[in-house]
Amino acid sequence: MKTKACLILFFTFIAFHCNAKNINILEYGAVADGKTLNTKVIQKAIDDCSISGGGTVTVPVGNFLIGTIYLKNDVNLNLESGAVLLGSTNIADYDPMNLIRGVEVSNISITGNGTIDGQGHTFWIPADRSKIPYDRAPEWIHQTKSPRNMLKLEGCKNVKIQNIHLKGSDSWTLHLLGCDQVVVDGISIRNPLQGPNTDGIDIQACSNVRIANCDIYTRDDAICLKNRDPKYTHKVCENITVTNCILTTVCNSFKIGTESLGDFKNIVFSNSVIKTARPDEELAKDAAQYIDVNARRYGLAATSGIALESVDGANIQGVTISNIVMDGAWCPIFIRLGNRGAGEQKKVLSTAGTIKDVMISNIVAYNASIASSITSIPGSYVENVVLSNIIIKTLGGEDEKTASIELDELEKSYPDPKMWGRVLSKSDDTDPIPISGLFIRHAKNIQLNDVQIYVDKDDMRPLVKAEDVEDLYVNNLKTDGNNKGKSVMDFSDVRKATLLNLNFPVTIPWFSFKGIKTEDITIQTLKKFKNEDLIKKDKTVSKDAVRLINL
Repeated sequence: MKTKACLILFFTFIAFHCNAKNINILEYGAVADGKTLNTKVIQKAIDDCSISGGGTVTVPVGNFLIGTIYLKNDVNLNLESGAVLLGSTNIADYDPMNLIRGVEVSNISITGNGTIDGQGHTFWIPADRSKIPYDRAPEWIHQTKSPRNMLKLEGCKNVKIQNIHLKGSDSWTLHLLGCDQVVVDGISIRNPLQGPNTDGIDIQACSNVRIANCDIYTRDDAICLKNRDPKYTHKVCENITVTNCILTTVCNSFKIGTESLGDFKNIVFSNSVIKTARPDEELAKDAAQYIDVNARRYGLAATSGIALESVDGANIQGVTISNIVMDGAWCPIFIRLGNRGAGEQKKVLSTAGTIKDVMISNIVAYNASIASSITSIPGSYVENVVLSNIIIKTLGGEDEKTASIELDELEKSYPDPKMWGRVLSKSDDTDPIPISGLFIRHAKNIQLNDVQIYVDKDDMRPLVKAEDVEDLYVNNLKTDGNNKGKSVMDFSDVRKATLLNLNFPVTIPWFSFKGIKTEDITIQTLKKFKNEDLIKKDKTVSKDAVRLINL
């Protein structure tokens, strides 16, 4: 009898173990009415599945209301097509302030074609209507207590998030913090364009992350790499690939920074589309009511297409960006090295971080409105940046007064393309940026290969402005005849520059040089010109600083 009892217990354990491998939450009493709180029963299903050795917890068709649930080791949370995990609108149902949480667990996944809906809009306060029209989609305000990150995974390893739909986040949608070996594939993110701080995917201090085939529509940064948490700033955010994505936002599309207390290394962004929202789209309608979309045609567009920012001491190295199409991004390329000492430090560091070894190629950007930029601060340099095979079509129409504006260093300012000037229309209060195409300041070893920049109407600003730049190489830069200012390229204190295969279709001087440090400039043109036809030099530039070669 004793042996028989043992066998019964043994087979009972085996049966439980096998059943736990594939659990349907209905078996645990989940109710799909969108009203009954299912947090405890779904958590119980996840816990039992993990304890028994792991497996799949299935969410079937229906609306299942939940508060905070935790993912556990070796569990796949699978949402069938038509299944919805619906975030509670009662803040008391959240502990901590996330809808789905994973902390230091391994071999976890969220899969299926179902939906996680945070219902974040129920925690927002509308923007101030007295300020209409806004220059872009307004950001509404969080209530004092709200769920914040909808899906947050911290210190997790071997993570897969595949094919699910994430919508209605209160704040950041998918937050990966200190994770390793992560795959995010085929997911969609849908948040209204007025959502406060509703980033799409935030990758903070993670390593070995692959993001592919995602469609993100949100107000704040679409995909952003950060490193700000004191617990993880020693950990390099590295080996990150992002490819085959469609990004729609009114903030930054692909961004490294702003929070940059830890380092970033080996980052790839490729084969993706950045697009502008339309005012008739369902998720844009509320935001569009706050802006004059006719006068401000870029109010529903991205602030920047590509933004690489180190302003809190981080070292950014090894970034490759290629095969990107941008429609309407205000600033196609924004690279900024600063020293604001923000984040947890709240003090200016003795030295800035670094940005170096960056390659950006095969970019098409049209309907731009702010010049791209590669800038640092006095005493520090952005280094080793290559721009190749790039076409930018941007707004023109600015006058001599605009062209004469001198830009401050803004060493401690928040990094944003708007820091250099006005964006949308002449009704804006700020001055416009005094460069139409590309601004380079405090940089070393910068290469422009086969770059084309066109302004849409006559413009008095220089197309390219370079200040305190060493080792500048420009080959086959093209533009149109709408450059009408004092020069096409304006150089100050530029050293060791080689400018090749140039033939601008304009009658104004192609180059202006100033600054006592200007030296070792070689210019090669496709047609024969006299120096005085092409080049202007002020009195500070030595006679032999510039050499012209006609082929």
